[in-house]
Amino acid sequence: MVAMTKSRPRWLRRHWWTVTAAVTGAFIAVVFLWLLFNLGGKNATTWLDDLAETFAAFVCAGAAGLAAERHRGRYRLAWALIGASAFSWGLGQTAWDWYELLQGIQTPFPSLADAGYLGAVPLAVGGVLSYPVAFERARSVVHSLLDGTLIAAALLVVSWETVLGAVYRQGAGSTLAMVLSLAYPLGDVVILTIILARLGRITRRGRFALGLLAGGLVTLSVADSSFLYLTAQNQYATGNWLDTGWVAGYLLIGLAALRGVFDPVREAPSSALASRVQQFLPYPPVVAALGVIIAERVITGNLSAFTFWTMLAIVALALVRQYLALGTNVALVGSLAARERDMAYQAHHDALTGLPNRAFFHNAVTDALDRVGDTARVCAVLFIDLDDFKQVNDLYGHAVGDGVLRLVAERLRANLRPEDTAARLGGDEFAVLVENTHGWHQVDAIAERVLKALREPAAVDGRLLPVRGTIGIAEADSAAGGCDELLRRADVAMYEAKRQGKDRCATFRVIAA
Repeated sequence: MVAMTKSRPRWLRRHWWTVTAAVTGAFIAVVFLWLLFNLGGKNATTWLDDLAETFAAFVCAGAAGLAAERHRGRYRLAWALIGASAFSWGLGQTAWDWYELLQGIQTPFPSLADAGYLGAVPLAVGGVLSYPVAFERARSVVHSLLDGTLIAAALLVVSWETVLGAVYRQGAGSTLAMVLSLAYPLGDVVILTIILARLGRITRRGRFALGLLAGGLVTLSVADSSFLYLTAQNQYATGNWLDTGWVAGYLLIGLAALRGVFDPVREAPSSALASRVQQFLPYPPVVAALGVIIAERVITGNLSAFTFWTMLAIVALALVRQYLALGTNVALVGSLAARERDMAYQAHHDALTGLPNRAFFHNAVTDALDRVGDTARVCAVLFIDLDDFKQVNDLYGHAVGDGVLRLVAERLRANLRPEDTAARLGGDEFAVLVENTHGWHQVDAIAERVLKALREPAAVDGRLLPVRGTIGIAEADSAAGGCDELLRRADVAMYEAKRQGKDRCATFRVIAA
């Protein structure tokens, strides 16, 4: 019963949002069909169109306000700005309704409606920019700026060939009217650029809400472009089925906000590598721009100078992007190779002293035995154990003991030949592989040199500590077999040397005799 009680509210929340989404979709479909078939006549269609747009904008503003209340930090700021943008647009549409529905006149241009519509643009831009995304390193910021420029240039070509160019060529009665006419499509280009540039860096939890938000803003942009194009061609009238884009756009944004109300995002975006989506984001707008240019060329046989030079810049930017991407991939491959080398090093070396570990030493001895074969050269193993090292740890602590071990490792490196291999087997036990010697006298000399180096007091943490070591030596021969046997013999010799008084060397062959 307890489990059912806990799961019931969660199920209700999901169910409520699903029902709301279904009702919203049905409402959009009804508005679309009404406008498409002009149900109820021109007057009824005009009232439905205007009031549905106003209703959608204010519903979106309310839902975004609730989402802002449920979130914190930048999420709250993002939803607050998006809600303010919808509210501003709703005020502009209210002014439009007053002119068209109550006064019965065509809405003048410019008017108070334009103030509300255009005021929504910077607020929407601020809201999208405030939406938290994954942190970018400096290199990623350069890529993002380049991607944003590519997207903006491609969308600008699309807008110019479909709407912006037509509005510019049609002209306006005043400079202010021209500026306002161009501000609408340019604002849409800015908003779409920011949305596309940030889609690949959204957290998994926030991706669905931002997807709805992006869909809503894209739909609004399509509606704006359709309105401007038809207006430039003197073909627009309220009740056009394309006006459904404003209704659908703001209701989609409202659904995104409601998703945030019932499933707020709490975690901050993490730093992450660019996703596949982000890597390919600039190219769909570029392809769309190419498609529009080809269509324009086929239909009219012309290509404007603006489009030509903008596409040339897009090609140059794409080449720069690919060059940077290639450099990033090369750097990534180099980084992975370095990481593999580092992992291989860590797998075969002692973390404390930096000397090779037991596994590496075992392989080195095995390879050395294979190389020696029947030659006259001597191959031997020195097994080194520090005398009374446990007392150092007991009296001064393990930190001081670790310092002593590091000093011993340094002395081994300094007093061995380049072809010899020193390793830490574990604890206070070390081993040395001696190769390419011509007799036992050279092996004994190396062992004595190591003993002499170990006898120097160790300066660790402001203390001078005595250090001693005992060494057992084992020579490779046909009876030794492999590395394990050689180490066993050297270990036996080392214990014999300890029995004789420590701080000395002993060889297995002497004991065997």
